[in-house]
Amino acid sequence: MTEIIENSVAESEWCRFLKDCPGATIYHTPEWKRFLEQTFQYKPHYLFATDNSGNVVGLLPLFHVRSRLTGNRLCSVPFSHECGCLGDQEVCATLVDEAIAIRAKNTIDKIEIRNFSGHEGFRRIQYFSTHLLDLSANPEDTWKLLEKGSVRWAVKKAKNLGVTVSTSPHIDDLKKFHELNRITKQNLGVPSHPWKFFENLFSTLDGYVTLYLSYFENQIIGGGIMVRYKEHVLYGYGAADPDFRHLHPYNAFIWKSIEDACIQGYRCFDFGRTSFTDAGLIQFKKKWGTREKKLYYSLYPDSSKMSMPSRDSSLYRLANAGIRYMPMPVYSKFSDRIFSHFG
Repeated sequence: MTEIIENSVAESEWCRFLKDCPGATIYHTPEWKRFLEQTFQYKPHYLFATDNSGNVVGLLPLFHVRSRLTGNRLCSVPFSHECGCLGDQEVCATLVDEAIAIRAKNTIDKIEIRNFSGHEGFRRIQYFSTHLLDLSANPEDTWKLLEKGSVRWAVKKAKNLGVTVSTSPHIDDLKKFHELNRITKQNLGVPSHPWKFFENLFSTLDGYVTLYLSYFENQIIGGGIMVRYKEHVLYGYGAADPDFRHLHPYNAFIWKSIEDACIQGYRCFDFGRTSFTDAGLIQFKKKWGTREKKLYYSLYPDSSKMSMPSRDSSLYRLANAGIRYMPMPVYSKFSDRIFSHFG
C-alpha cells in the first residue's frame, strides 16, 4: 500500500480513524487542535497518511513553537503529556520522514514527539511518569484500592468536616477556579495558565471536560478539571485555596470524579504527568492505588535537549524562587505573557 501524505482531511474521516485507533488520545482530536490555535500563536503542521481509497491510516499532529526560552521546535503536541504518531510501523516512518523534511525546510531546531519513536536519528528520554488507576463499574471496588490510612481517611475527613463536591458549567465558577489556580501555581513557583486557556478549553472541548468544585460553607475552596476521552478520564488541572488545605479539598473532588467515572463506565483514571524528581507528588498519586506508567519522549536530532531545564538545575531553582515572591498583579501579567513558551 502506498500512503499519501495530506495536511488536512475531512473531520468526519479524522474522527473515524481516531475512534478505531487504540493509541488515540484527546490530544489527537480536531478539538484539541482548535483549542491550541485559538489560545496560542502556534503554526500547525498536521500530517495525515491516507490510503488509495482516501481513508486515514496515520496521523502525526505537530505544532511549530517558536520561543527564545524553550527553543524553536516542532512539538507533538503542546500541553499534552502523551501524544505520539498513530498508525502502523511503516506509516509512522513515512510521517516522521515528512516531519524531518518540514524541520529542514523551515529551519527548525528540533522535533519533540511525546511518545516513543524508533525512527533513526531520534533520542529517547524519560523525565516523566503518569499514574493510572484501573476503575471498576462498582465504585466500592475501586474504593478498596485506595490507601486506607491516608487517602480514604482524608476523603472521609473532608466529608465529616462539611466539604461537599459538585460539578459546575458556570463561567463564574470557572473564573474562581482560575483564581485559585493562579495562587496554587505561584506557591509552586511556576507560571500559571492564562484565563483564555481555561475559557477556550471549555468552549472548544465542551463535552470532553468537566469542572469539579469542593465547597465549604458555600465557598469554593478547591477544584479540578477532568478530561474524558474514550474509556479514560484524565485529571488535567487542579487547584485549592491554601487557607483550606486542612479540609482536604483535593481528596474530596478527586474521589468524587473517580466515583462518577466508575458509574459512567470509564475504565481508567489518569492522574497526569509527574516529573520523576517530584517525589512528594509521586507518593500522593501512588496512594490512590495507581500503577506507574513511564512516559518516553523522542527528540530529533539525537543531540537535542529537552525544552525545559531540569528541576534540579540552578536556573530552575532561581526562577522558582523569583516567581514565589512576585506581587500577584506582576505574577499574573508575567504568566500571561510567558505561559505559551512552555507548551
